[in-house]
Amino acid sequence: MIEVTRETRVPAGVDKVWAVVSDPARAPEWFEFSDRTEVLSGEGVGQQRTQHGHWGRRKSEVDQEITAWEPGRLLAWRHLAERLDGKPAPKFAASTEFRIELDGDGEATTVRLRSLQEPAGAVKGWVMKRLGTKDVARNLERSLAKLEGLLA
Repeated sequence: MIEVTRETRVPAGVDKVWAVVSDPARAPEWFEFSDRTEVLSGEGVGQQRTQHGHWGRRKSEVDQEITAWEPGRLLAWRHLAERLDGKPAPKFAASTEFRIELDGDGEATTVRLRSLQEPAGAVKGWVMKRLGTKDVARNLERSLAKLEGLLA
């Protein structure tokens, strides 16, 4: 399993943070991977959606299913399919899960972003570790900085 985690303390209550991170329409305001997130069906656990964004210079689409929905604490999804420029993306990960974890203390909220990927083989895992984790980490850091600025 390849895990990339970044966290920051945001000067806002957990309810205010949850209102932003749980709303797919607000993802482009803070989440580096999203230019637009389209809800296809459902609410909470089981919700299906497609996240539209960019990976480098290529347009990306990620079909997602919400796997955890604990208001004020946890939002998680798994990738069902990934496309680059409208075509199936190379399959480097056998599975991908993304988690947004919140821990509030009344005055501020610790926001933890976690990307968990199971490589689709040893060689692909090596490539992911060498090339992909830096990009993911950088996007998580940018996302947290944008979220902090949005809520400050």
